[in-house]
Amino acid sequence: MVYAAKRMNLLWEAANKKKARNNDRRYPELSYPGEKVQVDVKEVPYNCLRGELRRNERHLYQWTAIDECTRYRFIYIFEEHTPENSVRFVKMLEQAFPFKIQTIQTDNGTEFTYKYISETEECPFDKELRIMGIQHKLIPPRTPWHNGKVERSHRNDQRYFYDWEHFRTIEQANAKLEEYLTWSNSKPMRTLGHKSPIELLEEKLYGIVTYTL
Repeated sequence: MVYAAKRMNLLWEAANKKKARNNDRRYPELSYPGEKVQVDVKEVPYNCLRGELRRNERHLYQWTAIDECTRYRFIYIFEEHTPENSVRFVKMLEQAFPFKIQTIQTDNGTEFTYKYISETEECPFDKELRIMGIQHKLIPPRTPWHNGKVERSHRNDQRYFYDWEHFRTIEQANAKLEEYLTWSNSKPMRTLGHKSPIELLEEKLYGIVTYTL
């Protein structure tokens, strides 16, 4: 009986310690669009490729930006995993998002920063953000949970898009991705009080309140 009691007490303490650790990883929600945008890159699954893309063993990459406040997203596919395409993406992002971006948060990949490979050369992406007046925040190395919203959105992309689609050209891929993005931004989310990202964005920007039964 004594052993059982001690064991139950130890289990109770372990459960409480685990709960405390999980609470430490919860971050406060941001209050307005553009305050911080998470950006990351996902390789397009090879089994989605058909025709010349597959014959030539090409690789495609999806750049993703998600606003932390509203979960509103912009996504686009490029053929090469380079800093130059990160620059192209952020220029497209500036046109796609109907609000000013203050901070972009990324991991430490060379498509975003040269922090760990050069002390003198500036990454083109860092340079472009400086010109645009956008702060670049880097997450600590090997801590993907700091970019958890964009990581989670990539898992949803796999589930709702890549598990079902295939394409023969990059143009076809981006055309299908554009249709999917419209659906994704219009999909109600439990974390947003069952509102969609576009509904919450309109509420934040224009005061248009949508009531969900």
